[in-house]
Amino acid sequence: MEHKEAVDLENKGNDTMARLAVCAVIAVGVVYGAEKLCEGKNYPLWEKYGPWLKTNKVQAIAVIAAALYGLSLAFWPDALPGVAAKPPEDDGFTPCP
Repeated sequence: MEHKEAVDLENKGNDTMARLAVCAVIAVGVVYGAEKLCEGKNYPLWEKYGPWLKTNKVQAIAVIAAALYGLSLAFWPDALPGVAAKPPEDDGFTPCP
């Protein structure tokens, strides 16, 4: 039974890494796409944050990837389909009535 639990944890770790990688790729696309699409236009947000984004691309990608990761967890919880959560083991404790 321990082998099955280890495989489940490994799969969950792979799912988490895949989710994070997808969020990072989307964040890179957003940063470079925003730079290409918004350059030269007089959008108020771009006028305010565009220069920062150009000089701090790595930080911008990290912030956007973190936000996307959080949103992905909110909309699609990190659970394996078909795997029920294990109930806590009985340690002999019973709460007072």
